[in-house]
Amino acid sequence: MAKMSFSGKVVLVTGGNSGIGAAIARAFAQHGAIVTISGRDSGRGTDVATAIGQPSRPATFIAADLREPKEADRLISEVVKRFGRLDVLINNAGIHHRFGTLETTAEQWFETMAINLNAAFFLSRAAARVMKDHGGGVIVNNASDLAFFTEVEKVSYCTSKAALTHMTKAMALDLAPHKIRVNAVAPGDTFTPLIEQKIAKLGLDIPAGKARLAAPVPLKRLADTDEIAEAFLFLASDDASYVTGATLSVDGGTSAAGPSASSVPAALSTQP
Repeated sequence: MAKMSFSGKVVLVTGGNSGIGAAIARAFAQHGAIVTISGRDSGRGTDVATAIGQPSRPATFIAADLREPKEADRLISEVVKRFGRLDVLINNAGIHHRFGTLETTAEQWFETMAINLNAAFFLSRAAARVMKDHGGGVIVNNASDLAFFTEVEKVSYCTSKAALTHMTKAMALDLAPHKIRVNAVAPGDTFTPLIEQKIAKLGLDIPAGKARLAAPVPLKRLADTDEIAEAFLFLASDDASYVTGATLSVDGGTSAAGPSASSVPAALSTQP
């Protein structure tokens, strides 16, 4: 197995401001990549870029509101303008409105699809147009274990992630002739700063909150963000050169077990 190296590779990570996205960006930077992250929070995004950059290889941040389709073309064009190419696109940006079928508004539904699904399509299309002219590339989408089963009060999120995994397969077929691989990672419950805040609001200490969340997970613990990032690195690397159209579950066995809708209260959900 070849050592995972991204020396000289240009990588874009959307939603790289925090949590899993920041961990993915940091992992690529540590493996030699030229990393750009995007997001809506310029202050936080700049801080992450500064933290993961190297003196000889600084990371960059580009603000983008991916609810707007035209932002996808602008973002990809800006990366190519700065670095001359794009080798890896990580579609990580996501949003989660926690409402059931009767409560979900039209605005919440459209926003979920705009960020979780539409943005991934428009960014991938723009990136693929660049990649095919440079001999190929890799696209990895951030899906969810909720692409495979559902839970209460998550109708828009579950729908968007299920569609994203199917889009991954369709794109993989379309782009294979251009030597562009398209895959997805489906993370399970992952401990992020957002989840830490949610546990605190519920009046639980961190160990108790993590234990409650981990109860239905076969491995009996939550993932950390670095573990999820490693899956993205693998699928983007030459070690996965014969892998395309796949969705890799990184969920401690949750999707294999198929938890019931009542196993994790919506208030404690770790998704996305």
